[in-house]
Amino acid sequence: MTVLRFTQADALRCRFGLSPLWETMSAVRVLHRSRHRSLYDEWIESKQDAARTLDLRGLQAVQPLTGFTPDFLTPPPKASRAKFATEIARVRSTPLDTVRAELIRSRDEKNNPAGPEIDRMIEDPAGSRDRLADEIESAWEALIEPDWPLISRVLEDDIAYRGQQLTYGGLGALFDDLHPVLTWEEDRLIAPRYPSEDRDLTGQGLLLVPGVFAWPHLVIVAEPAYHPTLVYPARGAARLWSDVPAPPGSLARLLGRTRATLLVALDPPATTSDLAAQYDLALATVAEHLAALYDAGLATRRRTGHKVHYRRTEVGQAVVDASVGQPPAGARMLR
Repeated sequence: MTVLRFTQADALRCRFGLSPLWETMSAVRVLHRSRHRSLYDEWIESKQDAARTLDLRGLQAVQPLTGFTPDFLTPPPKASRAKFATEIARVRSTPLDTVRAELIRSRDEKNNPAGPEIDRMIEDPAGSRDRLADEIESAWEALIEPDWPLISRVLEDDIAYRGQQLTYGGLGALFDDLHPVLTWEEDRLIAPRYPSEDRDLTGQGLLLVPGVFAWPHLVIVAEPAYHPTLVYPARGAARLWSDVPAPPGSLARLLGRTRATLLVALDPPATTSDLAAQYDLALATVAEHLAALYDAGLATRRRTGHKVHYRRTEVGQAVVDASVGQPPAGARMLR
């Protein structure tokens, strides 16, 4: 069990961050070692050609199915919207003593079957550090960077949602909904079955990092050398690459097929132009339906730069959930 203990100062210093480095490392794990690949089947299939061009044997060795992955490969982001170039530069500048110590731990914890490969890495920590950084960079360029606008949109929306929870309900509301294994008790965040060291946050606060490729795991960084961090599954990630299902028949009858389809499609959040392109509809048609969903309280909108993203509200989600299980109303074609 892991316990993170908060002071009043910690409650005020909780913050969120995006990390393309974390996403890249998580994607590599999904590609090679995840027990839950089915969620990402379509993404894996779409990346097969790109994956065949990559040599990721070093990363595979230090990412065992169970056990320790070196923390120096995923240092907690310092900026709220970290840049990959900045993050990978931190990996390349990791002190060699840290590289060696964390490689030894990855080899020894739970008898990593890649122990002989890691032994060779330990003999040359500088070369191994560079090799692993090169593998991460090639994985970023081939697997994540082309989809980063879509991925970051989901992460941004998750942060906006969690920020609302924190603002209106405090830490209790935030952590009650963040991950099923987490429990908030007075000034303690408790994660049963997680073997990390307990940690007093001592005014540093907790960094919260959503991840598209994190599902269903929760990662806790509690080592004193690093800023205390939680990496958790982002909302909306489950449907990021899968087809949007047809709306249930009852929902289509209630709202009309096009409006119902757009409501179901707002997971992950989307812009008017995204939906117009996806369903081959006129921008004005999509805008009209989204405005109606917004006026009815079924969707909300948030501006990010020059774009406005729509997503389902809790009321909209309840309407969709209530209609699940009804017979489908035929084909997906919009009328």
